[in-house]
Amino acid sequence: MKIILVRHGEAENSTPTISDSQRELTDKGISDIHKIGKFIKNSSLSVKQVYYSPYARTKHTAEILSEELKYNGEMVASDDLAAGRGCSDIISCLVNFSNSDTVLLVGHNPDITYFAAQLLGNSTVAENLVFQPGSTIAINVAREKFAHGQIIWAISPDNLGS
Repeated sequence: MKIILVRHGEAENSTPTISDSQRELTDKGISDIHKIGKFIKNSSLSVKQVYYSPYARTKHTAEILSEELKYNGEMVASDDLAAGRGCSDIISCLVNFSNSDTVLLVGHNPDITYFAAQLLGNSTVAENLVFQPGSTIAINVAREKFAHGQIIWAISPDNLGS
């Protein structure tokens, strides 16, 4: 299966009145996610399901990506993608898809970095993955193992034109 991991776009800072889970995307974050959505849309992958962390910034990121991808399915909030959860519990949802399906996950760093390394079957690769806000990596991985996957792409919105 193909798993597209996206880190949420740049978000506003926490304040005493804004909790971490309620932080919204900045204007740059919104712009960057539109770029990433266009990049994914122009790829050969067709997203069958979108999952996102139940935080405001990840939900907004998933909404923008869905808009850019013309995704008409239901986006699913998953506590498995919440900050600090490590992402790997989402595998229980992914086993229901076929190896030809593409699933998009929107989460937080460092969780998605470690999850990407897990999917690649090499925990030390996490040191070399840079997930700036809005960055994405697509990994082709057999759903029977969820390990030893291959990178299809890895890109930051800063590497894309406007």
